[in-house]
Amino acid sequence: MNRTPLVLLTGFLGSGKTTLLNGLLATPAFRDTAVVINEAGDIGLDHLLVEQGSDAVAVLAGGCLCCRTKGALTPALANLLRRNRDENKAPFARIIVETSGLSDPSALLEDLIADVFFNRYFAFSGIVTVVDVRTFAGTVTEHMEARMQVALADRLMLTKTDLVSAVETAAVQQWLADINPHAPQVIVSPGSVTMAAFWPELLDLPQALMTKVNVVRSAEPTPIATASLAFSGVIEQDALEGWLDHTVNLLGPMLLRMKAMLDIEHVQGPTVLHLVQGLLHRPVDLKAWPAADRQNRIVLIGREVEEQILVDALARLATTVRRTAMTPSAPR
Repeated sequence: MNRTPLVLLTGFLGSGKTTLLNGLLATPAFRDTAVVINEAGDIGLDHLLVEQGSDAVAVLAGGCLCCRTKGALTPALANLLRRNRDENKAPFARIIVETSGLSDPSALLEDLIADVFFNRYFAFSGIVTVVDVRTFAGTVTEHMEARMQVALADRLMLTKTDLVSAVETAAVQQWLADINPHAPQVIVSPGSVTMAAFWPELLDLPQALMTKVNVVRSAEPTPIATASLAFSGVIEQDALEGWLDHTVNLLGPMLLRMKAMLDIEHVQGPTVLHLVQGLLHRPVDLKAWPAADRQNRIVLIGREVEEQILVDALARLATTVRRTAMTPSAPR
């Protein structure tokens, strides 16, 4: 069964999510895209601002998906699937869920991964976070949700750069890289965002980042650490399961997210894994490797955890392969 790819579109209040979404839906590449919009208020409004694109737009008002309307996303997705089977309506190929600006994406992602229905019919593609460059400094300092939105992102879309200087934009870009060195940054301008720029690729990460460890010490009281690694070799299924059990038991809720593309024994293409706070999304086996190097790639994102613990966890996984693999470097 082909599962429908789904992206979470997040970003703090006023960052420009709906404006970006409008621009995307106006392009031919996004015409076959369904949209679910979540709003914090009791009266839905953002969906009225979505002007073009697919008519498959659902609105969930009354609170963010991670708290007051927890559990409301699955029925909305089920309705969209039923709509997709209607021969009188144009089918859609993907779904974008625009979250409330107050949402913590880790809580929403945890809810999705634990959902049997979601695992059966949908393939989680990643988190895209919209960042208002003009207000970022104050937002990320004062609001934990904003820090989480950046830390867990697979893509960072920078808006309102025309309202600040190039120096200010560069400073925000560096700050974002300090929080999340793995997410490509895209500066948004009218008509500039393509499917390739928006839709997250499966761990197509620069090699230079694959042994880097970052700790966001400026984000107290929620310091966030990331560690990543690329290495060659086939991983035995039993070894992977043992590593997952050990790592999840060791880190518990401190492991916010794991994302990996791994070379697993007896599997022709790569296996993609997403894990959130101990919950593993149903693995996705791809038909072919997206890059010629056929390397295992894995990223760990932790909260209030020493960076060396993440490095050691990756090193343990690398030692399970059938041939020598490189080990992660120690933090500088």
